[in-house]
Amino acid sequence: MDFNYFNFKSSNKVAKGSLIFSQPLMQDLNFNRSIILICEHNSEGSFGYKLNDKIKPSSIQTDIDPMIKNYLFSGGPVETSNLNFIHNSQEIKDSERISKNVYLGGELESILDRKLDYKIDVKFFSGYSGWSQNQLETEIEDNSWIVVNEYDYSIIFKEIDDNFWSKFLSNQGIKNKIFSNYPKDSSMN
Repeated sequence: MDFNYFNFKSSNKVAKGSLIFSQPLMQDLNFNRSIILICEHNSEGSFGYKLNDKIKPSSIQTDIDPMIKNYLFSGGPVETSNLNFIHNSQEIKDSERISKNVYLGGELESILDRKLDYKIDVKFFSGYSGWSQNQLETEIEDNSWIVVNEYDYSIIFKEIDDNFWSKFLSNQGIKNKIFSNYPKDSSMN
């Protein structure tokens, strides 16, 4: 039994479609308690979107489509002026398959039309999370991320918040359960 309670080493390999969860003690405020969908992972680097950092509609410019406002998340700290999206429809032209029932991009008008008819699940992102060559692997080796490759893909489009992060972590073994309720700010403990 491993009694090093601060070792969050992940046994899974990161790949396109993986979810990565920030380890409980991460101090980087950009990623504290983050859940990120990896949309690309190759020899040149990786990128993905934070699934649990919803932007409050009241804090968004008024000239953005109301539908986008209601489903807008901060995808990460890189290129925050860019709008990207994921969805669950293979019928959207020019979209790229990320994993089972998860697609990236495509024709925005088709997305908005289908969302109005409740025929599609979608999340929009301002910015993304990116890593250079081998950077993500190094961070995983340094215990910054817990990699999950098997999960219910429908969770990607649900409202995910800090409670989800804690619930998920509590199901990942006794060591992680101990830290699942650890405060964001350790000085508050």
